[in-house]
Amino acid sequence: MEDEVIALINSGMKLKCGHCGQGKLFRGYLKFHDNCPNCRQDLTVADTADGPAFFVGFFTMIVFAPIILVLVQSADTIFAKILAFIIGIVLCSLVCLILLPPVKAILLNLQINYDSGEGSTDK
Repeated sequence: MEDEVIALINSGMKLKCGHCGQGKLFRGYLKFHDNCPNCRQDLTVADTADGPAFFVGFFTMIVFAPIILVLVQSADTIFAKILAFIIGIVLCSLVCLILLPPVKAILLNLQINYDSGEGSTDK
């Protein structure tokens, strides 16, 4: 079971289908294909919703917020403070944009593999 999760995470990091490990998941930056181009796995059965954005945003802000605050506070002039703040925000945004597709692919692969769906109160 542990090897299966690692394989799903690895295929997600490569933006590949978790079922076959070959087909590309995305047709655009964050738009999934309806089916895997290689194995025809239905990719519409799972919805990652806001999960990837939450995890990526939360992680990057935990890492970058202290760095940005220290850089801004350590700058001497107001120009240096503004420049440090802008550079920190741009770097944080770039990291978010880079991490979003792999995290979304990992969550989709895990959802499809474990047949997870929307929670309900029905028994």
